[in-house]
Amino acid sequence: MEKIMLYSIGIFFLVGVIDYIFGGKYGLSKGIESGIKSMGSLALSMIGILSITPIISDLIIKYILTIFKNILVDPTIIVSSFIAVDMGGYKIVQSISTDQGIIYFSGILISSILGCTISFTLPLALGIVKEKNIDILCKGILCGIVVLPIGLLAGGILLKIKLSLILINLMPIVIISIFIVIGLYKKPNKMIICFKYLAKFIMILGLIGLGVQGFTSITGVVIIKNLLALEETLTIVGKIAIFLAGANVMLEIIKVVFKNKIAMLEKVLNINSASVGALIGSLASAVIVFTNFDELDDRGKLVCSAFSVAGAYVFGGQLGYVVIEAKDITLIYILVKLISGFLGVSLALKLSKKELRKIS
Repeated sequence: MEKIMLYSIGIFFLVGVIDYIFGGKYGLSKGIESGIKSMGSLALSMIGILSITPIISDLIIKYILTIFKNILVDPTIIVSSFIAVDMGGYKIVQSISTDQGIIYFSGILISSILGCTISFTLPLALGIVKEKNIDILCKGILCGIVVLPIGLLAGGILLKIKLSLILINLMPIVIISIFIVIGLYKKPNKMIICFKYLAKFIMILGLIGLGVQGFTSITGVVIIKNLLALEETLTIVGKIAIFLAGANVMLEIIKVVFKNKIAMLEKVLNINSASVGALIGSLASAVIVFTNFDELDDRGKLVCSAFSVAGAYVFGGQLGYVVIEAKDITLIYILVKLISGFLGVSLALKLSKKELRKIS
């Protein structure tokens, strides 16, 4: 099944390139262009943090593993809950665990959902969305977070991990989720500040790594030992950009082929066309949701925010990273992301405007 997905994306990439050759007659060349152009922003955000993952791993092994030594919960769960899969989450988990099932469960599934939400999606949203929309954004995020244990439980089962082991390792996720829910509900302003500081801390770490890697590459002088090779980080970034280009073309074709079906979603979900477009676009990147947040109706804002927790990036750069690093569980990754995302949407849809006022 994974091969079918990869071949499909590869064909879409070729179709996009052919359209580009003929001047973008069918509008598919834009997907190729935006995917390739994303290489710059991907490099800026990923090269530095990937470069220093061996160092972070050594620190975790030295200090954090000793704390968790006599506890049943796997220490990788904590790491993956705060760092996105393609921002070092998977690499760190891979270096500190020997259990392949846990590596996939923690480093791919948890890191691509909760880790990505905390370290990237939420700080991004809070930095873009206007103050007047923060309340509904947070409520949507809450809907997405509350259902995470269900989606991750399904993921653990699909990975054939023992049920007792899944439940034990889900406990930190439940606790972290409860903490976030209570924080966003009771002290939203303080939680916003905390998330922004976390995002800034990760960004600064990445920039330090980028600076050291760049200086070493240019001068040949090694400032810090044990950095991940520059060639490896560039290969990862380049492959993700190319994969993202193919995924962009795929989404554009889906929009055209299923145009009528997409129009029906407006009526089924009772949201406006801008909200439907943002929801579909978030399959590649949640950025489209938050940059166009004012154009969405209130119900659409709630639905798209809920979906962004797990469903966002499922066919975007994250998928490109998973295909490179953990090709064997590509289908499981997609299923868990979509299951969790749609569970969040279902919960959001059940919240009427009247109920939202009661929560406020």
